[in-house]
Amino acid sequence: MCLSWIDECIVEIIERSNSNDIFDIYSTFNINIIKANKDNLILKGNEALYIRNYFDTEVVFIRDDLHFQYEKFILAHELGHALLHTDIYVATFNKDLLNKSKLERQANYFALKLLNIELDSTEYEGYTIEQIAKALCISEESLLTLT
Repeated sequence: MCLSWIDECIVEIIERSNSNDIFDIYSTFNINIIKANKDNLILKGNEALYIRNYFDTEVVFIRDDLHFQYEKFILAHELGHALLHTDIYVATFNKDLLNKSKLERQANYFALKLLNIELDSTEYEGYTIEQIAKALCISEESLLTLT
């Protein structure tokens, strides 16, 4: 899957925000971050949830018990959905039309590139996927994007 168009989006986002800090970017795009207990019903067992129109505002609900670096990765992932998948709001009425795995790969790629996370395979030789993900403070699923 060609994802170079996402690289171009990231450059534009950083230029518009005058920052590559995830919290500055959220502020620039007027997307609210609301921390919630992991048992909060709105999260439905997930670590985070992006809602495009929550009482006329964009918001990301995120668990309040995540490690700070992992929280930044999750916020970057959700920001990827918010900024890359702007036309999805209409399509969500028929979830069968969505290629969820493609959208997730794009959001993972966005998060990794925005946060400048790269994998040095020699540094992690002999590590399990779980160990590498934990060391990089990213999701295991996103490691597939790095390969």
